[in-house]
Amino acid sequence: MKTHRTILIKLPKDKCDVDYIRRLMALANLAYRGFEVWAPDLPKTIQYQLYGSFKNYMGSLVFGTTPKRWFARAWVPLKTVRVYADSSMKGDKSAPVVLDFESSVIRLRQVCRDELGYSIEVQMPKWVVERVREGGDVKYAMIGLRDDEPYLALVAEREVEPYQPSGYILAIDINSWSHGIAWGLLRSGRIVSFKQEGLNPQRIVSLYNQAVKREKKVGRLKRLGLEDTLNAKRAGRLVRRLRSRAYRLIRAEAVFLARKLTKKALRYKAMVVIDDVDWESLRELLTRKYGGKVGKLLLSGLKRFVKLLVTQLQWYGVPYEFRRLYSKKCPRCGHKLTQQKGRTMVCENCGFKAPRDEVPIYWALKAMPGASAGLT
Repeated sequence: MKTHRTILIKLPKDKCDVDYIRRLMALANLAYRGFEVWAPDLPKTIQYQLYGSFKNYMGSLVFGTTPKRWFARAWVPLKTVRVYADSSMKGDKSAPVVLDFESSVIRLRQVCRDELGYSIEVQMPKWVVERVREGGDVKYAMIGLRDDEPYLALVAEREVEPYQPSGYILAIDINSWSHGIAWGLLRSGRIVSFKQEGLNPQRIVSLYNQAVKREKKVGRLKRLGLEDTLNAKRAGRLVRRLRSRAYRLIRAEAVFLARKLTKKALRYKAMVVIDDVDWESLRELLTRKYGGKVGKLLLSGLKRFVKLLVTQLQWYGVPYEFRRLYSKKCPRCGHKLTQQKGRTMVCENCGFKAPRDEVPIYWALKAMPGASAGLT
């Protein structure tokens, strides 16, 4: 099967014409809907490349989701040509994106500014080299805007078949940020190891609340007509920094956990069972505990973790499945569990007892052959 991984590269804004990229994105939106609109003042080479990309790769992951609105910003699909260290070349020579592995640079031709022959160079990330070493090929690229900043997306593609599991199961419980991500390694009907990966929701919430506090200060200054004062500008910069730090912290934790659990699955050649979480219930829990906007922010981090985890499992051919792993239902008899002091769950029907974060692991254990010994 074909698997994909994507990286976003921020482009220098001083070398990119944001309005030009926005126009290309508008053409991409039309191309999604089956229209070919030829703008007379835009380079014909780029427009031919745009519509050719859609015709050739409409089924490709690079195009993502079809825009739901006419004025949605659709990223522009681009072809790539790869130039390797041995001077061999792969791809369309006229492609606007050149991956030069010999010089470790990426060249963008005619997609950043409407000037004949205009091109820019950016440093090639190690991510690209690593994906190629693993047998991938960066066939696709996209350019677009995110918060009015220009970005290049590179999409690596790889043909891989899932390996045959060795008998191990890696069960992953998608908990709220409050208590981290719990995972258990199972074999022969028993829990071999269990761990909770501690996260730092307090730090994230603190950064976000500080940003909101400064934001209110900026709002008061604006209402007084003082938005151009030094204090207002300084507070505005601090708001952006605090929000950025909170987002980066969530992103870094999600990336770290997804990579760690993927490596563990590969080490044991394990089958991965992921909690098929009820996102709506989790959203209500997080918004009730931390507040609406902070809860949504934490929920987005959890969703990012799951997406990163699944993407990496697919890339390395790790077999996985989603299965509902309950934390309030007894894995032995199915009755509702009662929570006691210290987050210990007890079944009043059959006497089952376990820490709350281990209960989902017992549900994964229950599905294994010979698991009855582990549930006694």
